[in-house]
Amino acid sequence: MTVEVTGNQASKLKTNLSLYCVYFFTCLEDRTWAFCVSICMNIMGGMRMVSFEQFFEGILQMFFSVHLGKYFDRLTRKRAIMTVVPLNNLSICAASALVITCLFTDSTSSWYQIYLLIAMFLCAINQLFQSAEKTIIGKDWVMVLGGEKDLSKLNATLLTLDQFTNVIGPLIMGILVSWVGLSGMLGIFGVSSLVALILKALFLKSLYISNPSLHVKKDLGPKTINAHLNKSVLQTYWLQDSFPAAFGMSLLYMTVMGFGGLAVGYGSSSGLPGYIIGGFRSFGSIAAILGSLSYAIFEKRYGVNTAGLIGLIVQHTCAVLALVSVFLPGSPMNINGYLKDFTIENWSSSMTHSFDKKNKTGYDPHIDWSNFTSDGVSLTSIVLFLVAISTARYGLWCLDLATTHIMQITIPENERNTVFGMHNALCQTFSVFKDILVIVLPLPATFAICIFVSYGFVTTGHLCFVYYFVKSKQIDGLKKKA
Repeated sequence: MTVEVTGNQASKLKTNLSLYCVYFFTCLEDRTWAFCVSICMNIMGGMRMVSFEQFFEGILQMFFSVHLGKYFDRLTRKRAIMTVVPLNNLSICAASALVITCLFTDSTSSWYQIYLLIAMFLCAINQLFQSAEKTIIGKDWVMVLGGEKDLSKLNATLLTLDQFTNVIGPLIMGILVSWVGLSGMLGIFGVSSLVALILKALFLKSLYISNPSLHVKKDLGPKTINAHLNKSVLQTYWLQDSFPAAFGMSLLYMTVMGFGGLAVGYGSSSGLPGYIIGGFRSFGSIAAILGSLSYAIFEKRYGVNTAGLIGLIVQHTCAVLALVSVFLPGSPMNINGYLKDFTIENWSSSMTHSFDKKNKTGYDPHIDWSNFTSDGVSLTSIVLFLVAISTARYGLWCLDLATTHIMQITIPENERNTVFGMHNALCQTFSVFKDILVIVLPLPATFAICIFVSYGFVTTGHLCFVYYFVKSKQIDGLKKKA
């Protein structure tokens, strides 16, 4: 009996290690490549170019994520993952080659514009299949391998790995840029993506062979497939019990209060040096890791819904602080001045220069730490903003894990990729709206408008989760009475 238990434990340990390894490589690719692309786009056109690239990614995911998810639900897990992984890694190789070509091409040449647009398209293709790969492994496979008993622990571990790669990814990219330059870094990244493809294939093969439960999908008979195909993807998403919580989470993507390329650009334009901004970004990743670890504890002690509510309270408190920051000393907000000097000619001119390597939004400030100023302007506003959005990641990932957990245990297995694909498409729709907002208003003087709009969407998203929380409490109360 002891040998049997030990054998089961060893098999489970091997399964978990294989799952963690393949997910680690997937996340490391995602984080490092996203950071690499942000650097390249910023060099070639500033914050607005970063927004354009993110806009392309969002548009592609908005229109195709849901259809990919529905397609993968009709495939075996083996066929689905064999389709996604090669397309993910090979698109990185092709995009790396084209960005290198752009760096050595005259920006006035028509070929430069063509190479740049194709590179952006390939980056968007990569994000499409990268998201699909993370959904298949981190949402579907993990549910089959862990079941409801170990699901919160596995979800928290995978998110911790994701955030760990978010810490080390920029460091790896920074070292490579300093060592071999931007073009050399892109070349190394292209080759390493092929190596990662081989390693992921080996781990996935081991994982699939050693777990027969991955070989079949429940309720995948002809009647179930026909019923599944007759429902629209929007209807499938809408009819889920988890819809209010899931929709609320998608609203959080319509925000500039996340620590992405836009927050980095805002911090740079406000006078903070890169190493300080990088420090805040690392702190945000650490906060996210702590949030994921705390979620596992909260979920075990208080339940999934309450754990999500705790994260919501933390995130909303930080969102209020970010909103307050725009009114503090040193805030670049100057909406009236911007509107007074605004002309279509100036706006269209700055839009055009986004594509000719002329960065219109940055400058080289002088920092006086003794007075906490940059070029005589207080840093209070921007520092509070960065502290708020970094700390908010603790609450965000508690809430995100709770929402993901709720979706995983309530969505039928034969609809899992469809619903998560629709969810990703909806998230990217709101992300596209955010990118459009920043493309139209890319200056620090108008960034406060983006923060105001973001706070409205974050608040609405939180109210959706509160509605789900209250509704679930009422349903549980009725079940107990029955």
